[in-house]
Amino acid sequence: MLKKFTFLALLLMAALTGSTQPDFTANDKVPAYPSPFGYGSNMGYYPPWQDGQLADIAAGNAARNIKGVGVTTLRPAIFAHFLEQWGYDIRVDAFQHYAQLGVKDNVIFIGYPNQAQQDTTHYCPTYQSALFANMYTDIWDDGANGTPVNDENYYALFLYKMLMKYKDYGLVWEIWNEPDFDHSGNSLKPPGEPGSWWDNNPDPCDYDIHAPIFHYIRLLRISYEVIKTYSPDSYIAVGGIGFPSFLDALLRNTDHPVDGSVSDDFPLRGGAYFDMLSFHVYPHIDNSMRKWNNERGAFDYSRHSDAAAASVVSRKGEFEAVLQKYRYDGSDYPAKPYIITECNIPRKAFGEFIGSEEAQRNFLMKTLVKVQQADIKQFHVYQLGEMKPVQQANNEFFLMGLYENLPETQPYKQIPTGSGVAYKTMSDLLYGLRYDEQQTADLLLPDAVGGAAFVDTNNAPTYVLWAKTRRDQSELTTTQYTFPSILNVNSMTVKEWDFSAKPDSLIVEGARLQLLGSPVIVRTQSKPNSPSNSGGDEEQSALFRCFPNPYTDSVNIIFKLRKESKVNLAVYDLEGQAVHEFLQATTLPGGLHQYRFDQKVQPGLYLVKLQINDQEFTEKVVKVYGE
Repeated sequence: MLKKFTFLALLLMAALTGSTQPDFTANDKVPAYPSPFGYGSNMGYYPPWQDGQLADIAAGNAARNIKGVGVTTLRPAIFAHFLEQWGYDIRVDAFQHYAQLGVKDNVIFIGYPNQAQQDTTHYCPTYQSALFANMYTDIWDDGANGTPVNDENYYALFLYKMLMKYKDYGLVWEIWNEPDFDHSGNSLKPPGEPGSWWDNNPDPCDYDIHAPIFHYIRLLRISYEVIKTYSPDSYIAVGGIGFPSFLDALLRNTDHPVDGSVSDDFPLRGGAYFDMLSFHVYPHIDNSMRKWNNERGAFDYSRHSDAAAASVVSRKGEFEAVLQKYRYDGSDYPAKPYIITECNIPRKAFGEFIGSEEAQRNFLMKTLVKVQQADIKQFHVYQLGEMKPVQQANNEFFLMGLYENLPETQPYKQIPTGSGVAYKTMSDLLYGLRYDEQQTADLLLPDAVGGAAFVDTNNAPTYVLWAKTRRDQSELTTTQYTFPSILNVNSMTVKEWDFSAKPDSLIVEGARLQLLGSPVIVRTQSKPNSPSNSGGDEEQSALFRCFPNPYTDSVNIIFKLRKESKVNLAVYDLEGQAVHEFLQATTLPGGLHQYRFDQKVQPGLYLVKLQINDQEFTEKVVKVYGE
């Protein structure tokens, strides 16, 4: 448990600050996440732009007629060395401005001492520790110096003074940025290899903090004690990490300064001192888009937006497996929510990396869908502005912004990139909606189609749909998708990626939609007097779809029953003759049912008829010659 206070100390703290230290850790409870999914951005540094101006073009400023790029939450930084030099009030005006713009749920990453407060120890012979000195002195001193914290514990003092100014402006306190930034390659080694972080604690020479991992856990522990005292409903997040092996090391060690072992003074391992997992993922450099082919003696690549977006969610799964290993999954300990605080691919190819304007735009749109499906609470694009003109960029990280070349752009003369336009379109049309697993399942999406359903407070759906990309270095793809007939789609309004810049909608009659690799946002209208318009007829019992269509060898017939029903299913030719009967007055349970029609029939048009109790549904399928 956390360090206990005497009754007198608790009274003194309450008198000084109106707050008392919590008697819980993240092993006991984690706050319920209170807000809609956050469309976030890293702010970056682009002189002569000021932070307030950057927030204007991120979130929009109605008073200045600035549209922004759909950002609803920001990831600014508060560094100890900066506040110590310029005063703790220096950024209050900027944070007040963020709030006035409607930006909320900010992730504020913190740390970074000045030279006088930095640990001078060389745990790595080449580099001094990057962390604070005196972290192992007492965190609290019962108000002996006029503050509840021990002023000799520089990090605790920084947190206290900072929170007195900024605690109302942050929902998530991210402890350091990329503390596991690895220079050794040991983070990527599998268990059993020499130096692997899965089996060995990181050597201080391996990574940027240049200190034992126990010291980073101590940083988390101090953060938890102090921040939860003054902002108990906010989140302590492990700081934008990139490697599951580092998370494993955090969860198997305490903050014991010698060996990370459990003792009376250091009773809990690292998982007790953070509520939320914040991670970074850059699919173009994490080897997720290539696989070694032994037969060819070369890599097979899948450099397209669907593979890149899938790798983001895959990385979340890797972290989740580690948390489950240590029972942070709601079993022994509360599950921890996830956020992504840096992610993107470049809009220009460098070396073997993926990179194009269309790939970047499609990647961001698809990823915004997939991370919500994976219950990730915020996504922060890296970053707000590009760092160089496209022709002069010699590094892929220079071309990851939502605006073109901000360092050479005067304030309020900004030009959004295609990704910036697409990001705003997604935020404008989806912010405040929630991902709906059931209505997504009801779409019966074939393998060639990606997408999801999002619903408002009335459960009315908005769909995001696209044709999945398959070919290396190509975003060119197309397929047809037809809404299941039971949804009674009569027409649809289709908005493309640039809707936020060109607010034109395409009205499509019927239920069939031609999809490309670039996602579209779709709202449907039902047929007049259809059961879906009648307030939920209990006899509306199925979802019905046949694919692929047209087909060459076989067609899959899928339907979903909402309850136990009597079913007939058969395929007919155009003369009304039954070609094949699957079911005759057969009672089936509620749920998903699938059949395959692969009879040898002549090419042409056939009718698949599904009867559920007294309702009949028909889908047309076309048999074509194979190639």
